[in-house]
Amino acid sequence: MSKIDKVGHAANVGGMNVSLGKLEAWVKDQVKHGDYATDSEVVREAVRRMKESQPSEPAELQRMMDAAESSGFKEMSVDDWNKLRRLAKSKLAK
Repeated sequence: MSKIDKVGHAANVGGMNVSLGKLEAWVKDQVKHGDYATDSEVVREAVRRMKESQPSEPAELQRMMDAAESSGFKEMSVDDWNKLRRLAKSKLAK
């Protein structure tokens, strides 16, 4: 939590001060609507979800790459690239 010192500056006490900019109103709405008890709770949940959605280990990244490759991935041939170029040009011409 932040405390205000004698000069009026916020002092960081056992936490982290974060500037949310335009997102602050959204965070306040989440608390106002009863979805969360505090602003900190909203931010902690958002960071937790972001952390969970990102692979954090090289082994996990490799597993994801292996899964992508085994799902029908193939190298594109020169003919594939030419077909793609023709399709793109036809779409841009419209």
